[in-house]
Amino acid sequence: MRFVMRLASAAFVLAPLSYISAQATPAAAPKTSLAPATAPGKNLAMDFRTIVTTQGKPDTGVIQGHAVGSADMLRMDITMKGPGAQVSPLGGPGGEVSMILSDSGKTVTYLDSKVSHYLRVRPADMLAEAQKTGVKMGFSGTEAKVDNLGAGPAILGHPTSHYRIGTGMTMTISAMGQEQVVKISSTADYYYANDISGVVNPFASLSGGDMAAMFGSSNKEFADKMKAMQAKLPNNTPLRATSTSTMISQGQTRVTSTQGEVTSVQWVDANPKLFEVPSTYTPVTLPGMAPTQSGTPPAAAPPAK
Repeated sequence: MRFVMRLASAAFVLAPLSYISAQATPAAAPKTSLAPATAPGKNLAMDFRTIVTTQGKPDTGVIQGHAVGSADMLRMDITMKGPGAQVSPLGGPGGEVSMILSDSGKTVTYLDSKVSHYLRVRPADMLAEAQKTGVKMGFSGTEAKVDNLGAGPAILGHPTSHYRIGTGMTMTISAMGQEQVVKISSTADYYYANDISGVVNPFASLSGGDMAAMFGSSNKEFADKMKAMQAKLPNNTPLRATSTSTMISQGQTRVTSTQGEVTSVQWVDANPKLFEVPSTYTPVTLPGMAPTQSGTPPAAAPPAK
């Protein structure tokens, strides 16, 4: 059963940090630095900071990053400090790593520029592969709801709207004659810019977007609730998000608080190469993890140094 929980934990770690929605700048938008009259050839870019604290733990994790979103892809270049900020299996000694998200956040490609490696994963596929080996997963108590709380504060000079999002589920994992129950819940407050159309969201894991991508194929009820919830959210970019999430397993409770904020935002010239893996990079896999459905053969992990 410990192996099963390691697999589930890995899936959570590898779950997308961002949920990508179609990004667009309507031609009718006001002519400001963030809503140019001509949308083609422009991508929305932002700098952001996320602080993660875990109840009972002395260390605080800090993630600082730069995100650029195209119509259907997102790239984040981030620096991670502290154990609570570790979101990637790759990365340099200083916690630097780049991530490219595609397929509405279902596929994540990690890039390590220090050693020219990349790792491509689909967290939902990891769980599907586990189920093929005899691991059974049941879901109950699924929840996904949203409340419109009205006007929020001005952030970076932009008026915002305040939404509160609640998600949760109970997952029962059975394998090798043993059973374990994991209960997950989260409440997040989002502040969406009213005057920035199109979505680049580096905080989607706070609202359950990563759980939707990970469990959608095996938990239709939760996926349907997430889809209905997201339909009630504005098609705008969030500039601030805070959340409290709770995970209960084996009689232990883990409470994590996260505060995320965009520190700058602007439209930049599109650069398709940002969303490509350099041809000089070598693919790697995690030990025991099946390759993604990317059309490329699996690559052996490099030997430990």
